[in-house]
Amino acid sequence: MLKRLSGTVLVSAGEQGGEAPEARRVRYAVMSGRKVERRGECAMSELQRLGGWDLRASFFSRGAYFERTQAQTENKRLANVVARRFIDGEMLFNEAYRLRLTTHLAGEHDVTLKLMAAAEIDCLRLEEGLPLPTRPVSLAALEEAAIAALIAKATREPVLALFARGERFVSFVAEDGEVRQRRMESLPAGDLDAAAAAVQRAEVMAAGGLASGMGGQPGKEVALRAYLGDLRPLAAQGAQARDYSSREVEKKIAALIQGGDALAEPELYGLRYVRRAWNFLEDAQTRKAIAWHVALPTAAVLLGGTLLFGLLFALEAVQNAGRAGQVEQERQKVLAERDALVKRVPDPRELERFKDFTELLKRRSEQVRADRLLAWISRELPGGIAISSLQLYAQGDVPPETKQQSAGGESKGLDMLARFMTSPPKEKPAQEVKVAAEPGVYTLSLELTLPGSYDMVERQAAEVIRRLSPKLGFVRAHLDFDAARNRARLISQLTARAEDFR
Repeated sequence: MLKRLSGTVLVSAGEQGGEAPEARRVRYAVMSGRKVERRGECAMSELQRLGGWDLRASFFSRGAYFERTQAQTENKRLANVVARRFIDGEMLFNEAYRLRLTTHLAGEHDVTLKLMAAAEIDCLRLEEGLPLPTRPVSLAALEEAAIAALIAKATREPVLALFARGERFVSFVAEDGEVRQRRMESLPAGDLDAAAAAVQRAEVMAAGGLASGMGGQPGKEVALRAYLGDLRPLAAQGAQARDYSSREVEKKIAALIQGGDALAEPELYGLRYVRRAWNFLEDAQTRKAIAWHVALPTAAVLLGGTLLFGLLFALEAVQNAGRAGQVEQERQKVLAERDALVKRVPDPRELERFKDFTELLKRRSEQVRADRLLAWISRELPGGIAISSLQLYAQGDVPPETKQQSAGGESKGLDMLARFMTSPPKEKPAQEVKVAAEPGVYTLSLELTLPGSYDMVERQAAEVIRRLSPKLGFVRAHLDFDAARNRARLISQLTARAEDFR
């Protein structure tokens, strides 16, 4: 029963005709890991009785298309548009088709698109026969994709895959799971001579394609061969003797499956290794299979959890039957501890004083340390410049007007901000300067004495503004020169942040 629920069912549907699902015969294998549990044939309508945790199917489409093209985007939706335009331009399909692709960076701006396409009618015929409503069908892949995936598990080197099933013969270069140079022709079923001739033609065509850079590595011959499906008898004939490397690759392929012949049925057993990107089922069915795979384990976990919790609850109920006295003792102990804690709660008046204290600390943290502010200004001022006056106000308080005309002698004033700013602001009366109150920001009135000639004090004033600007914001700066005393006063209004001078 467990194997029936946990196994993976692989189905080789082959080429789907127009007959009813009851009349279509398919080959299947029920796998448990790499081991074949059951192998046989049945009608497609009987697939649902096989059970299994997962079902994967391969099918054959005569018009299947495998190619590469270039694009300038990794976006899947845009890449899909580019790929469809490329296929439509080649006029390969005269009917609807399904396209699957992967993107691979080929340069800084170039992206290589690897394409697989199959006729829509072939996909619909396969879906018609599969038990989609009742079983978790997770993958439907082309036979060539399944064979290429099987070969890729044995070697990363390019291999010329030669495969026959019934009356159809297919050859292609399989490299790292990709199908290149795919050719298909019809042969009489069971005619080994016709098959040998088809093999020779395929090798010649493959060599010509490689020489023109169509598959594998341009200019490098594909040395490895794999005879698969109904062509297995040719591998044993002396006329078809091949190199040691090809035989080793076939041995590795055969070793991938236990209890089944992977070389005779590569389109069946290769389904274990096909990438999800080459799944030709519709997205809705893929999501349904994923939901099925998630739902069953989840239901099992919930059922097991319910049983476990029920058992634990019963055990806990039995244990709690004898704990009534112990619980009462614990309750009395907790009540006593609660009463002790209540007695330790501070008096409301103490809490209020503590809040006042924390508020004072908060206000202090928002104040400027005047000593550190004065020390910093003193360090930044050039030599010879003296601080005549320094007054500090909370922002929003308008400081008194500082007299800008020096006493006695000839003097002249200069707006330093208007002189040294690239775009000086329009002049406004001092009383029109409105400074919005902001916590931690203070207004500073600073008066400096600068000795020397007018040109010298003007340069010194510019240097003062440059040095103090990193931490102090200049609101206004006026230079008042006293020619008689050969000195000047730099009268400034600035802003300072408490956080810079704590």
